[in-house]
Amino acid sequence: MTSFAVSEWGYRQSFAEAVIFEVLFLPSRLVAVYVNWFLLIPKYLYRSKFVAYFLSLILLLVIVGIAHRYFVLYWGYPKYFPQWMTDASIEPLNFSRLVQAILIIVSPVAFTTGFKLFLDWFRNRKETEALRQEKTDAELKFLKSQTNPHFLFNTLNSIYGLALEKSEKTPSLILKLSDILNYTLYESNIDKIPLNKELTLIENIISLEKERYDKRVSLTFKVEGKTENIEIPPLILVPFVENAFKHGLKNEVKKGFININVKAEDNLLSFIIENSATDAEKKSDTGGLGLKNVSRRLDLIYGKDKELYIHKANNTFLVRLTIKSDGDET
Repeated sequence: MTSFAVSEWGYRQSFAEAVIFEVLFLPSRLVAVYVNWFLLIPKYLYRSKFVAYFLSLILLLVIVGIAHRYFVLYWGYPKYFPQWMTDASIEPLNFSRLVQAILIIVSPVAFTTGFKLFLDWFRNRKETEALRQEKTDAELKFLKSQTNPHFLFNTLNSIYGLALEKSEKTPSLILKLSDILNYTLYESNIDKIPLNKELTLIENIISLEKERYDKRVSLTFKVEGKTENIEIPPLILVPFVENAFKHGLKNEVKKGFININVKAEDNLLSFIIENSATDAEKKSDTGGLGLKNVSRRLDLIYGKDKELYIHKANNTFLVRLTIKSDGDET
């Protein structure tokens, strides 16, 4: 109101007169602003009933403008500006004065309308982002809940095969499984872990699986760079290794192979795994539950900051993953 009074001051003899003039307009402005804010905008504008909104707004301004004219001419002006009562324009429905009053009333209505539109847009945007984040978090938790049992099932399956053979290596492998369980129960509950911890888990899995497949698999595992400088979501690489053992060697009669290459450079992670594939595996889809889950997790977490390439050809299954990851240089 102060800004309106300052603006009106140029037309009045004193600042006090300007303030009184604006105070007399305050009730009509408040009625117009509140009716527009709480009734017309939600009922018509937000429901895309634009014609009904503008017609209702015009009707509101006319009614409020007429009410204001009667208010000031029969109470306000006689009390504070009696000198104005000799003017021929004191008729309540004088057209020019009525239009002038409506124009004075409409200015705060226009300002508050724009403010409400921005405020509601901003609130809706925050709520939409919050709902989207909640949905993403829920989906990630669901995918991870599927990954852990899937991973443990495959590991137990490997030990079960050795137990049937009454292998003397079974106790030591159970101990390795204990370390893997410790990882999945505690380390995998956080959002990010150092890459070298995931690679340690992969080494344990490789050690366990090599005992099962023995000479049936030729395996290389090469790691380059400073893996402690890169952080990744837990159990994000493990499904690719599981897939290589489970699908690449399950139906392989002859000797199979698995080649794993990990390279960490600055905040860029390159993970390549290539394994033999049988005819039966070549005809299947690109991965089962594990690969589908990890692919979806990568999409949700990294979006365009990752590249995942999966390809089957010439008795070979190839996965190439590149991730731009946050990390602290040491």
